[in-house]
Amino acid sequence: MIVRRRLARRGLMRRAPRAARLARQSKTGALTGVDEIQLHQLGGPLTVALLAVFFGGTMLVSMAISRRKENADDYMTAGNSIGLGISAASMTATWIWAASMYASATSGYTYGLSGPIHYGLWGALMILFIYPYGKRIRAVAPKAHTLAEVMYARHGRSSQLMLASSNILGSVISLTSNFIAGGALIAMLSPFSFSQGIAVLAGGVLLYTLWSGFRASVLTDFIQVCAMLGAVVIIIPAVFFAVGGPAVFVEGAANVTPQQGSFFSSDAFFNQGAPYIAAVLAYAIGNQTIAQRLFAVREDLIKPTFITATIGYGATVIGVGMLGVVAL
Repeated sequence: MIVRRRLARRGLMRRAPRAARLARQSKTGALTGVDEIQLHQLGGPLTVALLAVFFGGTMLVSMAISRRKENADDYMTAGNSIGLGISAASMTATWIWAASMYASATSGYTYGLSGPIHYGLWGALMILFIYPYGKRIRAVAPKAHTLAEVMYARHGRSSQLMLASSNILGSVISLTSNFIAGGALIAMLSPFSFSQGIAVLAGGVLLYTLWSGFRASVLTDFIQVCAMLGAVVIIIPAVFFAVGGPAVFVEGAANVTPQQGSFFSSDAFFNQGAPYIAAVLAYAIGNQTIAQRLFAVREDLIKPTFITATIGYGATVIGVGMLGVVAL
């Protein structure tokens, strides 16, 4: 409530019209925090323009880098020649999905200072954990396109189908989560519906991916991770100072438990960190999205790529999680 009142006073959030608030008050007898606040919505033409700029830009990038004589190796793994910056940014972007953002912020709001750290740190270290296995896979199968292909060569068709099924299920869950988050964001900030938002996002992503394959995917990942890091650097300090700066911690200190105020919270570790370690360990090694970047990057850049992606993921997700801490 402290954060909401400060945002309202600074014009970052808009109070509901007085007549509507009084009508709700007459029915309920009191105003709730949710009823008091309305988010600013973008107009329809502006929303269309922003989506057109984003997807039009990614499509132009895809067209610029597409190759008419591209073979299967180029389409699937970009010829095993992606550089450090692009590959690390793509690996970071593919490990950050919609759930990473709101789960980290929720963890900060629930467990305090150590919540985002236990969420972002262990997720970041899982990228680094894949490195020795990835290096070995790349050494024994330098021209492989997928993990399932390697699995088939070593263990046969049944193992390949099991891994492929797991990857398909994971990809469907990830895509569903991202599209739901994107559709909800469009519905919340524009006059368009949730279904329309999902349709636009799904169509745009499918279009530029089919046009020029993996090369387009990693380059657009690079653009997106630059945008995410920029948002973390700009939005979090802006929100922090908009709600009162350091004073917000003083005012909200009464609402923070000793566990929430500790960087070494046992509650955060046992309820957030430990389960996340187990879940991501089980998922990371067979994750095709990371493996695809592993097969695409130049072999001499595998180690710096994984290290850079680890730092990028941790910084972004922990930074976003601090918004939840500010809201305490």
